[in-house]
Amino acid sequence: MEKKILIDHYKDTAVQIGNILDAQEIAIACLKHMKTYLRPGLSREEIHEECARYMTKLGSEGWWIHNDPALILFGKHTAYSGREDPALLFEGMKVEENDLITIDVAPMIKNGWGDMARSFVMEKGKIIDWETSENEEIVEGMKLEHELHKLFIDSVNKDMTFSDLHETINSFLLSRGYRNLDYHGNFGHTIENDPGDRVTIDKDTHINIVAYDKPITFEPHICKMDGTLGIKYENMYAYIDGKMRRIP
Repeated sequence: MEKKILIDHYKDTAVQIGNILDAQEIAIACLKHMKTYLRPGLSREEIHEECARYMTKLGSEGWWIHNDPALILFGKHTAYSGREDPALLFEGMKVEENDLITIDVAPMIKNGWGDMARSFVMEKGKIIDWETSENEEIVEGMKLEHELHKLFIDSVNKDMTFSDLHETINSFLLSRGYRNLDYHGNFGHTIENDPGDRVTIDKDTHINIVAYDKPITFEPHICKMDGTLGIKYENMYAYIDGKMRRIP
């Protein structure tokens, strides 16, 4: 979406859309960089430090969620979602030759947040496009992620609440034999000036999405009911001219 359209849309609100767009560009660039950086033998700490280094180099002034540049998941913990300290959870673990690595980054410029996540597929020591993976669980899960994002875009309308959206997404997910891994049970959140003000896509938030009029992330973290892999894919969106549109 064109930057001017977004700035014009939010010019009379408290949303710092210019800073959000700049921070989101850093998030996108970081994940592109990490796709080339990831290799077998890396620890969570090394991946974490590289994310912080690269985003700081690009101008991030800090990290908007828990003062943490990135959530890193891989190996047997890709389905993790909870309160346990990831640094302890991953102690001694290294990325393997065949692995799934999820990175969710949180750069910040002033009060503007970037927020994006991707699950990277490593096979035979190299990051590959998920479509070419030999792991059927990964291919099926990633296809479903893209279906969920399309459903999200197509479903939101001027009469829908966050709880309505949650029901639509969750019902579809369950019908496909998958579960939502988020320990709060949500699928994303609004972009605010203060993390404590976030409105989440959950079953109890009966607020009209379009009337609230804030940028929003959609970040389903999903796992097959009988599976072991947690797959995540996150983009930021805004409802403009009658449709959810990806930022940027």
